[in-house]
Amino acid sequence: MLLIFGWVKDANEVGSLLGCYCYRCQRKRSWVHWKETEWVSFFTVKTIPFLSNSFVVCSSCKESVLLTNSQAQFLKDEKRHLQLIAFLEEHQLSKKTPVQRSFLLSQRAQRDSDL
Repeated sequence: MLLIFGWVKDANEVGSLLGCYCYRCQRKRSWVHWKETEWVSFFTVKTIPFLSNSFVVCSSCKESVLLTNSQAQFLKDEKRHLQLIAFLEEHQLSKKTPVQRSFLLSQRAQRDSDL
């Protein structure tokens, strides 16, 4: 008997949920929720969901941020969106040096004051 199995990744856009500042675009952008599922497949047919990950992606520059399961639950509750927005901004700034961070924050403050 011949049995062919493997793994297939499937990513689906769940919806546009957040309006959050993107430090890469240096603008307030819409962030889109994506869910990626890895399936066990038999004869190229997706059969058993194996792993599942949630991401939010900037609609403009396509920067993606992996969310934990608890953070993904924040997406369902609009009252907790502020916590998720704070996490996204901190995540983007965490990779920067103190000088870069202060420059980006000053650029944002200047853009906000111009509006």
